[in-house]
Amino acid sequence: MLGGIFHLWFGSFIGMQTMKTRAVFTKDSFELKSTANKYLGVYPDKGLIPKQRKNYVLGTNNKWRYDSFVNWDFFPSIHLPILVYFKETQTPLKGSLGLKRMDRRENGQMHWFPAYANVRQLREQFEARGCKKIGPVHGEEFMKSD
Repeated sequence: MLGGIFHLWFGSFIGMQTMKTRAVFTKDSFELKSTANKYLGVYPDKGLIPKQRKNYVLGTNNKWRYDSFVNWDFFPSIHLPILVYFKETQTPLKGSLGLKRMDRRENGQMHWFPAYANVRQLREQFEARGCKKIGPVHGEEFMKSD
């Protein structure tokens, strides 16, 4: 019973995020924005507005320059995406998680968000905008190239 309630809540949360949040690629940065619609899912998007709240974990804006990207990927794979991951160096140390650290290697702040967007379009945009990538996209490690 409790498991069912949790899954219903989590599914509703992801559904709301899907209806109200957009991944936006501008000329020089990637950002997460909210739709301006009062009633989600009822009418077409009326436009985008900056997210009302800053990043709830870091307290910073949800906007990152492409040249600050260190890595990005999809987990568990691009074929079955659940999370989108990217790592950037723009977030100041004071806004970083933990004891004023980026990560254990201190080479960037990691970000995760649900893969509610078309991940193939996200990938195309990350690549077209020159976002750095370490290694192949998850799920393509063992694919043969002819």
